[in-house]
Amino acid sequence: MFNNFFLNLKSEREKVMFKNSKSEDMGVPENFDTNTIDRIAEGTTVEGSVNSTKSIRIDGKVKGSVFCAGRVVIGQTGLIEGEVECDSADVEGTLNSTVRVTGLLELKSTAVINGDSQVGKLKVDPGAEINGKLDMGGTVKSISNTDSVDTSVEKTA
Repeated sequence: MFNNFFLNLKSEREKVMFKNSKSEDMGVPENFDTNTIDRIAEGTTVEGSVNSTKSIRIDGKVKGSVFCAGRVVIGQTGLIEGEVECDSADVEGTLNSTVRVTGLLELKSTAVINGDSQVGKLKVDPGAEINGKLDMGGTVKSISNTDSVDTSVEKTA
């Protein structure tokens, strides 16, 4: 009886494993959740750019840039050595990078940022470290001597 069960199970598995590989058979599964976040697990190192159209959690190491349309979460063991651009971020780990967050940057007590940051809003828990320049809010426009204003007045007769 058990042998028959395993034979049936094996044949069903083979049907799935060796299914025709045409594109119509490779569709998205019905139970696929598009709201899940991408994840780089502890012990994983990624070298190069990481681009995500949704949120991402990093518990491993990224040597390169992280561009994310959603939220970036850096866990306690997470490390980014590069550039970070995202909508919002929660940091518990270490960022050795330039950080650009259009919304809220939230730094937990174990967070360390070594680099310049430009953020819309900032929340810092006691114990977090920021080692670099921090710009909040609006944009900065530089003024130089080449941007002089013409103050001459024309006389009319």
